[in-house]
Amino acid sequence: MAKTKKKWKKGKASANKKAEQKEPEKIRGVKFVKENKQVLRYLLLFVFFCLIFYLIYYSLWISGSMLLAALMEMTASILGLTLSLSGMEVAVNGVLLSINGFRLEIIDECTAIFSSIVYCSCVLAYPTTLRYKGVGLAFGIPALYGINIFRLFVLSLVGVFYPDLFEFVHVYLWQASFIIFVIVIFLLWLRLVVK
Repeated sequence: MAKTKKKWKKGKASANKKAEQKEPEKIRGVKFVKENKQVLRYLLLFVFFCLIFYLIYYSLWISGSMLLAALMEMTASILGLTLSLSGMEVAVNGVLLSINGFRLEIIDECTAIFSSIVYCSCVLAYPTTLRYKGVGLAFGIPALYGINIFRLFVLSLVGVFYPDLFEFVHVYLWQASFIIFVIVIFLLWLRLVVK
């Protein structure tokens, strides 16, 4: 009789193990969502804001908006002024710059608009007050634009003095660096403002 009880307990334990193995497979997704609810919410909001901002940007770009043209011309003018203050011979014509014989064209990607879209989406998706979000946007967007002007300044110097390195510095060095700047400014906002 003791053997029968042991077999019955063994059979019951085996059935329980099978049930435990099947149950987590069924509810693992639900459990994951419950455990990571805030992270998933943040990611969904981040993607949502990115899509909204990119749709706005592309609608402005397709319609030939004067706003984008003005932003590119303003960027070219600020860069031209910065370069001329450093003693370089600069001529600005709309979005075209001539720097000591090196020609540079400012396009929409040169205005920090894409990094600003990512940064704004990060800030707006983060669960904090509207006041903190406003501070984050008011601080972050000008900071990214200032870093972008510095980036263009360095690119112009590379184009004038080391034209063979221009493509590498422009495409590889600064593109990766700008992602890092977005992350750093976001983390600074979290640490100094949101805490």
